[in-house]
Order: sequence, then C-alpha cells, then structure tokens
Amino acid sequence: LAFTACFDAGDVIAIASSGYPCYRNILQALGCQLANVPVSKEFKLTAVELREEIQRRKEDGQPNLKGLILSSPSNPTGAMLSPDELKELCELCEEEGIRFLSDEIYH
Repeated sequence: LAFTACFDAGDVIAIASSGYPCYRNILQALGCQLANVPVSKEFKLTAVELREEIQRRKEDGQPNLKGLILSSPSNPTGAMLSPDELKELCELCEEEGIRFLSDEIYH
C-alpha cells in the first residue's frame, strides 16, 4: 500500500543490490523502474553508495531517483545501519527529493 501511495508508474526507485526480492517484484508490477545500488563490503546501502548512484545517473543522463526502499535489518544479509548512517541517508534523500521508505518489519 505504501508503494502505491508514494510512487507512480515510470518512477525510478533505488533498492540495495542484495535487498529483499519481493521489493523488485512489487515495484515492477506497479510499473516502476529499478535502480539496483551496489552495497558496501559490509552489505550496507549508505549515503556513500546512494550518492555514487545519484552522481552516476546524472553523468549518464538517466532519470533521477524518486524513491529508496530499505529494510533494517536488511533481508537477506542482516546488515543494519548505525543511527549516524541512517541520519546521513535521510538527509541525502531530503536534499535530492528522494522518498525514503524504511521497512522496519523486523523490529
């Protein structure tokens, strides 16, 4: 339900390359495009990785990201963002106009 409230068909949504597989299926069924963002060696998608994806897309002339979906702890890796990493990610999303959905199902 949150996906349909936040995104429209054609929107580009960032997800962690090792993220929960159902996100891909749901977003594709809704007509969204996926941006698979590589995770760090700690299996995290932080502001560092997202900033690299944003920059790469700008350089390649690709559409801007409209959203980011993460779960914490990450499924299937179990990686968790620190409070500072989460804050930096939220700040970057706000600066770039990216809707950030944090799936906290495991808390």
